[in-house]
Amino acid sequence: MKVYLNAGHDRQLDPGAVNRRLNLCECDAAYELALGVQQYLERNGIAVVFGQDDDLYRICDQANQAECDLFVSIHFNAYNGRASGTETLISGSTGSLMLGHCIQTNLKAVLNLPNRGLKERPGLFVLRNTIMPAVLVEVCFLDNDFDWRRYDAHRDEAARAIATGIIQYPHQMQGAQAA
Repeated sequence: MKVYLNAGHDRQLDPGAVNRRLNLCECDAAYELALGVQQYLERNGIAVVFGQDDDLYRICDQANQAECDLFVSIHFNAYNGRASGTETLISGSTGSLMLGHCIQTNLKAVLNLPNRGLKERPGLFVLRNTIMPAVLVEVCFLDNDFDWRRYDAHRDEAARAIATGIIQYPHQMQGAQAA
C-alpha cells in the first residue's frame, strides 16, 4: 500500500488557522503531525509520499502520478475559539467513507474530544481531484485552547491513531466487500 500524506497549508505561503494566544499556526502543526504519521506508517511497511504545498493542483497531481492507494490530508480546524472536536471530511465514495471511519474512530478514542463525525464534502479540491479514496482530517480546533492542549498532551498518540486508521482500512474494505 502507498499513501499520500498531505500536511495542510504551506509553511512559507499560507499559515492556515492561527491561535495568536498560543502562537500557533496550522501549517506547522499539520507538518509535525504528518511527519509522525509517516514514521508510524513506514515502520509498518507502508510506503508514504509526503507533500505540503500551497499549490493544490501540484499536491493532487503528485498523489495521482505516484499511483497512491490512499490520500490523507491533515489539518486543524478554527472557528470562534469555542468550537471543539474532531471531524473527518470525506468525498462520499465507499473507500473514502471507510477510510474516514477508521481514522475518525481511532483519533476520537485518543483525543476524547467531541466527535463531530464524518462529513461529506465532495467539492473540496483535494477530495475531488484525487483518483484514490481521500479524506481530510480536522484533528481539533487550533483556536480553542482546550482542544489544543488536549492534542498537545497526546501528539504521539494522535499520530499513531491516524496511522492505525490507515493500516486498518484494507481490512475494513475486505470485510465490507465480503458482507
